[in-house]
Amino acid sequence: MTKEMRAAVYLGPEKIEIRSVPIPEPKTGELLVKVRAATTCGTDVKTYLRGHPKFPPPFIFGHEFGGEVVQIGAGVSGFREGMRVTANVFAECGECFYCIRRQGNLCENLIYNFGALGEYMILPASIVRRTTFEIPLHIPYAHAALLEPLVAVVHGWHKLAIQPGERVAIIGAGGPIGLMHLQLALHSGAGQVISIDRNPMRLEVARDLGATSVLNAREVDTVTEVRKLTEGYGADVVIECAGQEQTWEVSMEIVRRGGRVLWFGGLTAGTKVGVDAGRVHYGEIDLLNMHGGTAKDARAAFDLIVSGAVKTRPLLTGELPLEKVELALQRMIAGQAVKMVIHPDS
Repeated sequence: MTKEMRAAVYLGPEKIEIRSVPIPEPKTGELLVKVRAATTCGTDVKTYLRGHPKFPPPFIFGHEFGGEVVQIGAGVSGFREGMRVTANVFAECGECFYCIRRQGNLCENLIYNFGALGEYMILPASIVRRTTFEIPLHIPYAHAALLEPLVAVVHGWHKLAIQPGERVAIIGAGGPIGLMHLQLALHSGAGQVISIDRNPMRLEVARDLGATSVLNAREVDTVTEVRKLTEGYGADVVIECAGQEQTWEVSMEIVRRGGRVLWFGGLTAGTKVGVDAGRVHYGEIDLLNMHGGTAKDARAAFDLIVSGAVKTRPLLTGELPLEKVELALQRMIAGQAVKMVIHPDS
């Protein structure tokens, strides 16, 4: 093995540089993985545009990957060289205040797994122990790379507990997160899934995946249209995936009394959102929030990919070499792609 590798190094807002960097050595409990495919995501886009609160530059970009084990650190069992693997972006410690209360996604000692946009990456020990999985031969590397976003979607899905026959509306439905929520809502037996987005191309993907209605928010009043589609009541469940103040507020307008809203799309810390206290309180509307997912969610997400219950191919809308990673992100920003596949080994 050569001692250096190519990697996409984030230097600051809208600045990524392909550099030769040392190939890391796995420490006790760690794995060194050769990345065969990485996928871009919404977090990558936000980081590219404005940085990441936990990772000051420079750092190797990306966290969604599929690859193969090339070196095993001391004390690791259950893995072998050549094994095809993927992993979540973090894993809980299992011992802190939140982990003891089965809220591992809020763990005080989370170790993150960054560096997928390089030829090789290290998987930290906690992730190796709890959220690293062997990819079956029938699953392509790029499809397995979608594990991390699906973990978060599964966490929200568990909180919502969608019941057979319920009416679900998804705002920001054409992005990868919205398309995953769409599939899990249908998997739960939802009687109606209304997909709302501003991008016609992405709405067509939602329609192909089974949305019963699609609404272009540029062309119609979504509150009025959702009411029409639900006999004037509103949706039983609303899932907000756009991450905008306006759509957070709209989500409370299109849910029925006694319904549930999941604010999945995050807003910047300090953002204030207007809430009609009377409607929420007297209408008994449950407002749910979430972040990440637990090791249990990760196992469930992986099983959904392997079984084919969640279709991954429609979420991948192009492939590029490592040198074109900025072009991949720009296509996502322009709404020309759901997710892009990057091949660091090409």
